[in-house]
Amino acid sequence: MSKLADKIRNASRSEPQPLGFGSAKAAVAATMVLAGVAPDAQAAAELARRGADVVIIGSPSSPAAAASGKDVTGAVAGARIAGKAANEATAYRDGGFDFVVFDPNSASATALLDDKIGYVLTLPGDLTDNEVRTLESFQLDAIDVGALAGPLTVRRQIDLRRIFAMTRKPLMAAIDAAISVVELQALRDTNVLVAVVEGAQNVERLRTTIDALPPRTRRKDDDRPTPLVPHNAMAEEESDEHE
Repeated sequence: MSKLADKIRNASRSEPQPLGFGSAKAAVAATMVLAGVAPDAQAAAELARRGADVVIIGSPSSPAAAASGKDVTGAVAGARIAGKAANEATAYRDGGFDFVVFDPNSASATALLDDKIGYVLTLPGDLTDNEVRTLESFQLDAIDVGALAGPLTVRRQIDLRRIFAMTRKPLMAAIDAAISVVELQALRDTNVLVAVVEGAQNVERLRTTIDALPPRTRRKDDDRPTPLVPHNAMAEEESDEHE
């Protein structure tokens, strides 16, 4: 399992309800993973110093250099790759990267054969629902749904929940660093667990917002007992007699 997957799993855990009357509180773990995007390892190291949990080096037009992951300290390093060469994922793992981000429309299947590195798939916008459902069987740490511009509407929530329901994979999205705490909480509740931003100032700003999020708590519906419908013995006996 990749370090990215570990961070996502830890962020998705619900906090137990406090017991007793003590005033002491344990430190609350962050409930979202903050990923910063950088053009190279030097810029990535700066984002790590500013508070990024994860750094993603490269872009769709300029993939990361395979060996540059070893130069990143302080954060989990991921690389956006072209995926053209056979065993390309292995080259990035050997270069110090924990996971790779790839476009399924252009990446070769033979480039992604390494099972010791994490994978994040960039979701194409033209996939049918049946095609999206097949992603559940892929070994993916997360699915990148792209940039979420504008306010979070209920329709957007429905779309994000639909993707998660069909894939059962955590979602990654690029968001506005100026997002409010309440809107970020609503986004988190749609299973967007990795928030992506570019630039050191944006990383610092979003770090503050993520740290201000309330802890995850188990919904009361989860503890609600299943109702038991009593059998009508008299009706059953009458039915047996008629038969």
